[in-house]
Amino acid sequence: LFDEIAEVALVRVDEFSSQELANTVCAYAAIGHSSPALFEKIAEAALYSIHKFNSQELANMLWAYAKVGHSSHALFDEISEILLCRIHELNSQELTNKVWAYATLGHVSPTLFDKIAEVSLGYVNEFNSQELANTVWAYATSGHTSPTLFNKIAEVSFRRIDEFSPQELANIAWAYAKIGHSSPALFDKIAEASLCRVHDFNSRNIANTVWAFASVGHYSPALFDKIAEVTWPCLHQYNSQELANTVWAYAVSNFPSNVEFCHDQCVADSIISSFEKFDRWSLFQIHQWNLWCSESLDNSILPSDLSNRCLESFSLEDGSPSKLQRSVAHVLTKMRISFEEEARLGTGYSVDMLLTINGEKIPIEVDGPSHYLGESKTQNGSTRLKHRQIGVLDGLEIVTVPYWEWDEVAAKDKRNNGFKYRITYLRSLLKKQYIGDG
Repeated sequence: LFDEIAEVALVRVDEFSSQELANTVCAYAAIGHSSPALFEKIAEAALYSIHKFNSQELANMLWAYAKVGHSSHALFDEISEILLCRIHELNSQELTNKVWAYATLGHVSPTLFDKIAEVSLGYVNEFNSQELANTVWAYATSGHTSPTLFNKIAEVSFRRIDEFSPQELANIAWAYAKIGHSSPALFDKIAEASLCRVHDFNSRNIANTVWAFASVGHYSPALFDKIAEVTWPCLHQYNSQELANTVWAYAVSNFPSNVEFCHDQCVADSIISSFEKFDRWSLFQIHQWNLWCSESLDNSILPSDLSNRCLESFSLEDGSPSKLQRSVAHVLTKMRISFEEEARLGTGYSVDMLLTINGEKIPIEVDGPSHYLGESKTQNGSTRLKHRQIGVLDGLEIVTVPYWEWDEVAAKDKRNNGFKYRITYLRSLLKKQYIGDG
């Protein structure tokens, strides 16, 4: 029936009013019926009369196109321009729905997101739990940072955490981790609320939750113990991404009480049975989990052929020196220190520079903002895992050059880019190994 209606409507779309255009796509989206040709034709027609659409009709258009996954860049760009002019007409639900629609279709609109963040600050106290979770999910999915909004939502969510459903708890944790926004108090509260409701979480909720906690380096042994207890009998229900995220999270957290869970043969069997379904990123995670087994058991738990495939995939990741890294390398060269850039270690990890001083190998990691949570000086979970596994398995202690320290040193002598101060700084980091004036 809907296919027949679409066929008839295609030749009469130009006669539709703004309300009829919006209602038509909403009807198809509501039943999950895709009609690409009709949606494309309606998008073209809407562009000619878009300024006649009221706020509700615009909202319906965005929702419908996002719901069926039909992208129309021209339409969304035009609606973005109109929304910027009408932003103060929108209520809390409408604000949330707009960013959700743009994020769902992966349509980037930085100016609109900035404006919605600004206006939303005055509505956050009115947001319900779904609106709070959906808003941060949308910003995180779009990769659009808004520290002030995230701080405000964390504050409100902290007070009302008992209102959140299991999916909303998982989504809000995932969003803060994805965007790299540090909020320890909120994560403590999420852990507390989740602990007594773990049995209500589905596999995706569990995987997203443990991944989020591990990614921000927020440790909650009680929650991870409880999740391990619930997860163990249900691993066969996890898809490949959920499985990879879960075991990776336990590897990052490295709780002694969790070793039995992730080193058990049933976990390995679940990984082996899903192995051909893992994408490259999941194989990276499985490799790091396998390294964790080696950390605590002195051997990997996967069969050697699969272990080698994980290592091979992990080792193919090419690093390209950043501007910051090249700056450090330049100073090391002037100090006449021998080093190899993007050096590959036995674990498969690559380090920015591997120095050789008096016959001793010293790895240096030049850590830019992506290694830290937001604007904080707290290393994220991935960075902590790398440093720990290189220390335990490669037997090398990483020397870290944080980006802000390197910049602060340069600021002491801007005329010479802080060259002499940077030499002194590096010598101080390498004082245990560095001998002589260089």
